[in-house]
Amino acid sequence: MKPTIQALHESGQYQLVESFTIDEMSEFLAREAGLKKSTPATSSVANVKSPKFWLLFLASLLVGAFIGWLIGMVMDSAKADAVLSPFWQIPLSVVVFFFPVLPLHEAIHALFFKLLGAPKVGFGYSAKGLMVYAYAQRFVMTLRENALVAAMPFVLITASLVGLLFLVPSLQTLWVFLLLVHTFGCLGDFILIKHACRNRAVAMYTYDDLDEKRTYFFAAR
Repeated sequence: MKPTIQALHESGQYQLVESFTIDEMSEFLAREAGLKKSTPATSSVANVKSPKFWLLFLASLLVGAFIGWLIGMVMDSAKADAVLSPFWQIPLSVVVFFFPVLPLHEAIHALFFKLLGAPKVGFGYSAKGLMVYAYAQRFVMTLRENALVAAMPFVLITASLVGLLFLVPSLQTLWVFLLLVHTFGCLGDFILIKHACRNRAVAMYTYDDLDEKRTYFFAAR
C-alpha cells in the first residue's frame, strides 16, 4: 500500500530526496540525462541553458530531420500515388505534431493517471521550461507507475504511426517525419523512465502539487 502525502512528510519513515518547481523540471531532466552535474543551488547556471547545449539540440534536430527525409524519400516508392509532395509533407509533420499529436500525447498521460486511480488530473504549461504537461494533483505514485505513465504516449503513438505507414503509404514522408519529431519530443519521458530504472532497488514515491507548483520525490528510509 502506498503512503499518504502526510505520511511521506511526517511519519519519519521517508526521506525527501528531490523537490523542484515545474519551471525547474528541465534542470532535473538535464541532470538525469547527464547534461548537468549535481551541484548546490548556488552553483552556476545549468548546462541546459548554455549555447553549447542549444547548438547540440539544433544539430540533432537537423540531422534527425535529414535522415527522416531520406527514409521518407526511399519509402515513397511511387511518387505518382502521393497525395502530397514529400517536400510539403515535411513541414506539415511539424504542424501535425503540435496539433493534434501533442495534445493527444498529454491526453494519454492523463488517461493513465486516471487508470492508476488519480482523482484529479489536469494540464499546464511552463513558459520558462518550454513545455506542456499533464499532472495528477497530489496523487502519490511509485517510480514504476511514474515510468508507465511516461512510456504510454510513446508506445501508443509510435504504434499508430507505424500502422499509418502501411495503411496510408502515400503520406509515408509525413508519418516518418512525425515519428522522428514525436520521438525527439519524448526525450523527457525517456529520462523519467531511466530515472525509475536507476532507482528500481529503492522504494521511492513521487507526487505533484500544482498549488505549490512543485514535484516531490521521497525514498523509504
